[in-house]
Amino acid sequence: MANSLMNTGISGLNAAQNMLNVISNNISNAHTTGYNRQQQILRQANGTQHSFGFVGNGVCVSSVNRAFNNFVVGQLRQSQSQNGSIKAYYNELSKVDNLLAENDNSISSQINNLFASLNKLASNASDASTKQTVISDLTSLTSQFNKTETNLKNQIANVNTELNSNVDKVNTYTQQIAELNQKISQLQSVGGGNEPNALLDQRDQLVNELSEIIDITVTEQNGQYNLSLANGLNLVQGSSINLLSVQPSTDDPSLNTIIYTHPSGATQELTSQNITSGTLHGLLTFRDGPLTEARNQLGLIALNLAERFNEVHMSGIDINGNQGEKLFDYNHPSCVTNTKNQGNASAKIEFNALNEVKASDYKIEFDGNNWIATRLSDHQLITPEIKDGKLFFDGLTIEISGNAVNGDSFIIKPVADIASSLQLLVKDVNKLATGINDEENGAGDNRNVTKLLEIQHEKLVNGTTTLKSAYTRLTNYIGSETQTAKISAQSSKNITQQIYEQNQSISGVNIEEEYISMQVYMQYYQANAKVIDAATTLFDTILGLTK
Repeated sequence: MANSLMNTGISGLNAAQNMLNVISNNISNAHTTGYNRQQQILRQANGTQHSFGFVGNGVCVSSVNRAFNNFVVGQLRQSQSQNGSIKAYYNELSKVDNLLAENDNSISSQINNLFASLNKLASNASDASTKQTVISDLTSLTSQFNKTETNLKNQIANVNTELNSNVDKVNTYTQQIAELNQKISQLQSVGGGNEPNALLDQRDQLVNELSEIIDITVTEQNGQYNLSLANGLNLVQGSSINLLSVQPSTDDPSLNTIIYTHPSGATQELTSQNITSGTLHGLLTFRDGPLTEARNQLGLIALNLAERFNEVHMSGIDINGNQGEKLFDYNHPSCVTNTKNQGNASAKIEFNALNEVKASDYKIEFDGNNWIATRLSDHQLITPEIKDGKLFFDGLTIEISGNAVNGDSFIIKPVADIASSLQLLVKDVNKLATGINDEENGAGDNRNVTKLLEIQHEKLVNGTTTLKSAYTRLTNYIGSETQTAKISAQSSKNITQQIYEQNQSISGVNIEEEYISMQVYMQYYQANAKVIDAATTLFDTILGLTK
């Protein structure tokens, strides 16, 4: 009886000591990122049968488990991924908003300054100082177009760099997760199925951090995590991984694209349609949406300004009676050849109707018989009009030379580079064409200045919008998108925080609760020590009877 009592007391003592170890480990890791509170599971030891029934033999430690809720953690990862997307989108978009915002140096202000100077010149067309002011304002406006577009181009370069950096992180995470999968599997097999909680915590923390960058689906098989993208492409399969890489896009090498390599070695470009959330999605959505839209809208404004000022200025004469020259010049529409084209075809693009030109890039693709055009701003399929072997659509004329093979394609950029390439050609005040050549007035009149001044009221952009209104519409669009993104980012952050706190209420360590548990198990330990003490006293009494 004393022996049975002793064993029972020792089992309780061991259980109490193990629990105190668990509690102390919880307290030590209360502020460790990714740590999940551990809890000891006890079960009653099998009893011993006697003639009068079964008598218990104390307690056994069944396992030490993590306080972990798969459903809540899944919600947290999904929310983190969405938050990562909108945060990256907002952070980049706010830079464009700041760039285009109204201030003394903005394009809108420079347009106002130019027409104010022209208004003064209209009152005294021969005044050299006022002409110089006009030249200065033209120079400032041109410079501001150049700077603004250059900054937008720089953001493309920044996004390319961010894509590289984040894809490197994705590959690092997937490699570490695959390694942990292997270690966990090995420890489970030699540990009788017991869970290596520390490694499980490390793996879950890596998955959480990975989900902020890219949207993943997590499935568990035999204790190992399999990770896949939303479209089913595997990133981690047990201890095997499929790495991502970043390469220049075959459509447009100036843009980096994310490449998925299949186990067969085949590669696939991933877009914002394949990557549905996470930082990478936010970056791609920003670059392919508002950033490209802003560049094209800015280019369209610069195009209409340059062409209309050129037209009016060249219709007048300067103070010496010479015909007015072109005020502005800019790069012609550009064409980017797909690097996978098999044919030798090339494309030349010209404008044929400015009021029909859209603020958009285009993709034209040869299907073996015809060229199919897609307007990329709204993904609208266009059926080009064909005359003399040339394609006509949206105010453009495209002449294809050479031979195309089925699947060959080009990216057409009618206006994307106009703002950055805009340059002022007339810098001599004596070459400003202020007058109209006729017998009555001649070189010294102001009638051509008046025509230049009237441009501010002309609906040039798409035939519906003035230059200033078009720029205001652009800033309003970016401002509205930025404000919406800001609200969404804050809302997403709050939701993520709520789910995080819910998860912490399940898995987090509450030091006060752990301290109370420690007091309970210290008493439990002391009580079992008393049991052992009682067993020792009984044993000593029995020994005394034999003397």
